[in-house]
This record gives sequence, structure tokens and C-alpha cells, in this order.
Amino acid sequence: MPCQLNSPFPCNLFCLVFFMLNFHFVFVISLNQEGVFLLEFTKSVNDPDNNLRGWNSLDLNPCDWKGVACSTNLKVTSLNLHGLNLSGSLSKTANICHNLPGLVELNMSSNFFSGPIPQYLDDCHNLETLDLCTNRFHGEFPTHLCTLNTLRRLYFCENYIFGEISAEIGNLTLLEELVIYSNNLTGTIPVSIRELKHLRVIRAGLNYFTGPIPPEISECESLVILGLAQNRLQGSIPRELQKLQNLTNLILWQNFLSGEIPPEIGNITSLEVIALHENSFSGYLPKELGKLSQLKKLYIYTNLLNGTIPRELGNCSSALEIDLSENRLSGTIPRELGWIPDLSLLHLFENFLQGSAIPLEFQNLKYLDELQLFDNHLEGHIPFLIGYNSNLSVLDLSANNLVGSIPPYLCRYQELIFLSLGSNRLFGNIPFGLKTCKSLKQLMLGGNLLTGSLPAELYQLQNLSALEIHQNRFSGFIPPGVGKLGNLKRLLLSDNYFFGQIPPEIGNLTQLVAFNISSNRLSGGIPHELGNCTRLQRLDLSRNHFTGSLPKEIGLLVNLELLKLSDNRITGEIPSTLGSLNRLTELQVGGNLFSGAIPVELGAVPNTPAFQKMDSTNFAGNNGLCKSGSYHCHLSIPSPTPNKNWIKESSSRAKLVTIISGAIGLVSLFFIVGICWAMIRRQPAFVSLEEATRPDVEDNYYFPKEGFSHTDILVATGNFSEDAVIGKGACGTVYKAVMADGEVIAVKKAEVSRSRS
Repeated sequence: MPCQLNSPFPCNLFCLVFFMLNFHFVFVISLNQEGVFLLEFTKSVNDPDNNLRGWNSLDLNPCDWKGVACSTNLKVTSLNLHGLNLSGSLSKTANICHNLPGLVELNMSSNFFSGPIPQYLDDCHNLETLDLCTNRFHGEFPTHLCTLNTLRRLYFCENYIFGEISAEIGNLTLLEELVIYSNNLTGTIPVSIRELKHLRVIRAGLNYFTGPIPPEISECESLVILGLAQNRLQGSIPRELQKLQNLTNLILWQNFLSGEIPPEIGNITSLEVIALHENSFSGYLPKELGKLSQLKKLYIYTNLLNGTIPRELGNCSSALEIDLSENRLSGTIPRELGWIPDLSLLHLFENFLQGSAIPLEFQNLKYLDELQLFDNHLEGHIPFLIGYNSNLSVLDLSANNLVGSIPPYLCRYQELIFLSLGSNRLFGNIPFGLKTCKSLKQLMLGGNLLTGSLPAELYQLQNLSALEIHQNRFSGFIPPGVGKLGNLKRLLLSDNYFFGQIPPEIGNLTQLVAFNISSNRLSGGIPHELGNCTRLQRLDLSRNHFTGSLPKEIGLLVNLELLKLSDNRITGEIPSTLGSLNRLTELQVGGNLFSGAIPVELGAVPNTPAFQKMDSTNFAGNNGLCKSGSYHCHLSIPSPTPNKNWIKESSSRAKLVTIISGAIGLVSLFFIVGICWAMIRRQPAFVSLEEATRPDVEDNYYFPKEGFSHTDILVATGNFSEDAVIGKGACGTVYKAVMADGEVIAVKKAEVSRSRS
């Protein structure tokens, strides 16, 4: 219809509508078929974050869409949807390969796709990279992918694929990278892998592969990374691996491999990382490893290696980390290790380097960051200048026979985080440089001969989480400044010569988990502020001179598992608040001056957690302490002398005999509460064990004056037969003994700790 001025349908409006309709039509038909397919694809997947919202139907083609790349002729060659939080099942979508025939790369990694790996992927005849890692794919090994002879990179790591690797994998003759770690794959590694001459990377760890490492893998002449860790591989390392002259990473840790480490590995001169730890390798450490001048990391810890550490390792001039710990290595630590210029980590702990000294050359290592040599029976001094030239962060030389003083420069660069020198024979004071080490988080010096007081400077170390100086010769007061260590979790001060009182500021340590101040000369009352330390699990205040009553606030420590108060001079009643300590498994209050009844809040014996593993003589040696509700609570009993052990002797028909292993001075006597209360039928008499002659050191048993011989007890209990067991406590077992005259007695064979805790 021609446009006229007097027309009821204005010309300009008609033209506008006509233009808009045609404009819309042009753009709808202009999006090519690959773009249309991709829009349909979005409808079959879940995209909660709308990462694909930019895929626009008004575009001419999808080449500028997120995750899409095209060739010069505008055909899609890459679909990379890595890490977009997509989910769904690819096997239920339309055939990606049929609709995108020019696809070279398909990357769906780091999403939440599930279901089987789609069968249609074998139609991607131009595909070179397939990455399906870190999803939830399941099903058997995708044998159908072995027809993609164009494939160069195949990744489906971190899924739930099971079954065996098909022998047809040998058809992928162009394959360069095979990354299939962290699945449920089983069976053996097929020998057909020898056909993959271009293969550079194998990463197949964290599966369930069994059998040997096939020697044929050495025919993969391009191999750079061989990663088979955390499987169930058996047998030895094939000597043929020396053919892999391009190999840089040999990763075989945590398998069941055994035999000797072949010296031929030293011929793979390109090696940079050797990780053979957590296997069962035995024999000598090959000196040929010293030929690996490119080697950066050598991990062979937790094996069965014996012999000496070869000095040739000093020729590994590029080494950064060497870990040979937890083996059976003996001899001396080679000083040549101190010649490796960039060495930053050296772990030799838990070997048999008895009599060896720490080489002085170690103090010249400029980049040394971690040095752990503990539990080796090393001797001699710690090198004086260790830490002077390097940023040490971890030093553990504990459980050796080292002597001398603590070197002064361990924290020269304020990088030291962890220091453990315990269980040696070090003496002298804590050096000033250590007392002012603000980076320090754990300071463990227990079991030495160190002297001095608790330095005030220590209380400025706000990062400190563990302060362990037990079993030394420290003395003096515990200053209030200890309350400034707000991050402290372990405070072990036992077996020293501290005196005075526990400062109330101890209550500021709200992160404290273990507090042991036993076997000192502390006095005064137990501060009620301890009740603020609600994370405490182990509290040991035993073997001191504490007086006064036990604060009821101890009942607020609901995480307590161990509470030792024994061998003090604590008076009054046991607070009923202890009944709330439901996690308590060990409670020792013996050798005090407690009186009154055992609180009923602690519950019936032995049904409460606090008593299930305890005997009643945990309470022995206290004035008038008895079971609540018993007529014994009304008897007048002479006050016993503190710090003595007692045995209650019952009637002639029911006697309790305790057999004590070791020295009597280290033993607390125990008996089962339920048994003993059933047996005691009259007012008990008390016999102090200290009235009897102490046994010689080599004597295994000690008897009170009962007229029994060791032989009598053995016969009466059937040589401590299991059939005679009538009860078990935290520190021993109670047996029923039928004596020769027909008398029945209970005999306890007590466990003894020979060390002070």
C-alpha cells in the first residue's frame, strides 16, 4: 500500500514497523548453527552462577562467548568451561562432537558434571585435548576414547572412574600427557604403554593399581614425569628406567615397592625429583645418586634402607631438599652435605646415626630453613654458628646425646618458628637471642640440664603456643607475665625447682590445653582463676606443697581428661563441681589432707566416666575421706602423714594384697572401689608400706607384712591367670587368689610408671 499523507495508516509508522520486523528477522537467522547448538547446550546443564549468561542469541556467531574460541573461518575449535560451577550429565546432552566437528579442545574440568564419560566423544575426530578432571564422572575406564588417534592430552583425574586401563591405550600413538590420578582404577599397567613414544607425562597416582612397574614403560622415550604414587604397586624399580634420559620427576611414593634402589637411577642425569618414600626399599642408598647434578628434591624417607649415607650426595649441587628420615641408616652424617650451596631442608631423623656429630659445615648453609636430626643418638655439640648465616625456621635435634649450651644465633633473622632440643644433655641458660625470638611458636627444651629462671623476655613472644621446659633445673618464681602468652596451648614446667605461688594471671591463658607444673616446690593456694582455662584437657599440679582447699572453679574445666592433685597439702572437701567433668578418665588426689565424703555428684561407682578407669586409692592418704553415705564417714580416724601410700586391710576372710613392681617411692596403690567396699566389713586398720624394708632395685615384687611369699601368690592365682581376673583398674589388675588354707583374698598386680610425669 502506497504511503499517502491522508492515509489512516501513517507512512512513517508503517516503515518503522517494517524495519523492526526485518531487523529482528535478520539477527535471528544470522546466528550460525554452532551458536544455536551451544545455546541449546546451556539448557541441559545447571548454571547457578549464570556464568554463561553472556551467550547471546543476537550475536552473529559464538566466537566471542565466554569459554569459546574459533578458527579463522569462524568454526568453534575450543570449548573451555573450566571452573564455572556447572553441573548435569554430559551423556544426556546433544552430541557435542557431531555439532562442533572442528573441536580441538574440550575442557569441562573443575565442575560438578556426573554420570559416565559420554560415548559420543569418540566422534571428536579432531580432538587433541580432553580435560574432564575434578568432576563427578563415574563408570568404567573409557575404552572408547582409545579410538581418538588425534588425542594428545587426556585428563580425567579426580573422578570416580574404575576398572582397568584398556590395552587399547596403545592406539593413542600421539598421546603426550595422561593425567588420571585420584580415581578408583585397578589392575596392572598394560605393557602396551610402550607404544606411546610421544608420551611426556604420566600422572596416575592415588588409584589401586597392582603388580609391578612394567619395564616396557622405559620405551616411552619422551617421558619427563612418571607419577605412580599412592597405589599398590609391588616389586622393584626396573633398572631399564635408566633409558629415560628425559625423565625429571620419578614419583613412586606410598606403594608396596621393595628391593634395592637400583644404582642405574644415577644414570638418569636429567632427574630433578626422586620421591620413593613410604615403601619397603632396603639395602644401601646408591652412591651413584651423587651423579645427579640437576637433582633438587630427594625423598626416600620411611623405608628400610641401611648402611651409611653416601658422601657422594654432596655432589648433588642443585639439591634443595633431602629427606632420608625413618630408615635404618648408620654411621656418620657426611660433612659433604654441608657443601650443597642451596640446601634448604635436611631431614635425617629416626635413623641409627649413633655416635655421629653434627658437621660444622652445616652452619655455613646460607639457605638452610629446616634441619631435623632428632632421635639418632647424636653426640657432641650443636655447631655454635648454626643459624648465623641462614633463616632457620625449623630446628629439631631432640632425643640425642648432645652436650654444651644452646647456640646463640638460632633466631638471628627472626624466622625461627619451631625449636625442639629436648631429651639431650644441654646445660646453661636460654640465650638472649632465643628469649627475644618473636617469630617463635613452639619452644621445646624439656629433658636437659638447663638452669636459670623463667626469663621475663619470654612473655613478649605473643606467637608462642608451646613452652616446654620440664625436667630441667630451672628455679625461681613463676612471674605474672606468663599470663601475657595468650596463644599458649602447652605449658610444661614440671620437674624443676620453681617455688612460690601460681600467679592468678594463669587464668588469662584461655587457649591452654595442657598445664603440667608437677614436681616443683610451689606452695600457697591453687588459684581459682584456673577455671577460666576451659580448654584444658590435662592438668597436673601433683608433688608440690599446695595448701588450702581445692577451688570449686576446677569444675568449670569441662574438657579435662586428666587431673592430678596428689602429694600436696590440700585440705577441705572435694568440691561437688567435679561431678560435671564428664570427660575425666584419670583423677589422682591421694597424699593430701582432704576430708569429708567423696561427693555424690561424682556418681555411682563405677558407672560415671570419672570412675570407670579409677581405683579408690586415688583418694588414699586423706583425712577422713570416704564414700558418701557410708558409716565410715562418721568414724574418727587418725590423720595420716601426707605423701604416704596406704593399704586398707579387711577381715581375715577378705584381705587386699597389692603387688608393686619397681621402687615403692614411684607407686600409688590402687584398688577397685566396688570390690573393696563389698569386702570391707569392719573398721579398717592402716598399715604404712613405708614401715617395711624397701626392695632392692632388681627385686620385681614387694609384699606388705602379710606372711605370703611370691610363690604362694603365683599358685593361688594360677600364675595370674586370666580366669582369676575379677577387676581391672587404671593402674593394674585385681585377681582372685585361693590360698592353701582355703582363704580367699584379692590380689592386685599394679602397673608402675618409672618416669616422673
